[in-house]
Amino acid sequence: MKKITYPIRAVSKLTGITIDNLRAWERRYQAIQPDRNDRERLYDEADVKRLILLRRAVDSGHAISKLAVLSNAELERIDARAEALTAKTPKSGDRGSPSGSPKLKLLHDAIGRLNYGELDQELNRLAAIVSPRDLVHQIVVPLMSDIGERWYRGELSIAQEHLASAALRGLLASLVRLFTKTQPATSIMFATTTGERHEFGILCAAMLAASGGLGITYLGVDLPCAEILQTVKKTGPQVLVLGVKAAVSSKESMKELRRVAEGLPKATELWVGGTSSAGMIRDVQRTGALSLRDFEAFEKELIRIGAML
Repeated sequence: MKKITYPIRAVSKLTGITIDNLRAWERRYQAIQPDRNDRERLYDEADVKRLILLRRAVDSGHAISKLAVLSNAELERIDARAEALTAKTPKSGDRGSPSGSPKLKLLHDAIGRLNYGELDQELNRLAAIVSPRDLVHQIVVPLMSDIGERWYRGELSIAQEHLASAALRGLLASLVRLFTKTQPATSIMFATTTGERHEFGILCAAMLAASGGLGITYLGVDLPCAEILQTVKKTGPQVLVLGVKAAVSSKESMKELRRVAEGLPKATELWVGGTSSAGMIRDVQRTGALSLRDFEAFEKELIRIGAML
């Protein structure tokens, strides 16, 4: 299997480290030693993960000159200590609405100005300094919830909502690609059935699963159940995860879900998330599927099948 590599511009976006700093960290401190071809540097997944650890340590106040000689295990211990200290020191700005959080303020400001470049840069910076789990729980979910409420109240335009959605979708998709293993022991497939076009739930879930070391097959949204079943039979995932919002019709959504459940191989578990309706949860459970009420429930199931979260 050919090793996946990333050019320096992609690495800068994934890690939140400027291209100039990437070059300086390599040339001056030998913090990283990427491969090269005739035209450019080529970073692999291990390089990217080390750079993220270095960036987190620099952001917590350590000098790159001291960090460059440390092993990844030592960098992880520094990161763990920094997270523990942060958890013990709540900031006054973290209270109240999501838009009041210091972590989200720059994001909201960029959305308000329709500045996609600034929004994308800040999202990538946050992705570099928090864990995948914290990115979902502290950034993506609160931000999308707040954007939805503000749009509903007329405080955001459709263009602003679309801009935020596009930036988040791009970030999550890039992280899924970054973390996905080529030969995993356990694999999970993610999709939504016909008429289900809400993507953030399955994108966040796929990113969490990939960051936990599981294999990912991401099919996306609005697929006929026959296509989903055909792909399951060809690839044999241990789990199929479906997102169900029932935004158009709960009846139609359940009809599609039942078709998938009836045609699914016995060796493949079916997990369903996305709905908070008590009635729909009961209907989901009647199909034999596991109903996931939130991401915490999803994470518990990931750990059960072998994820390292």
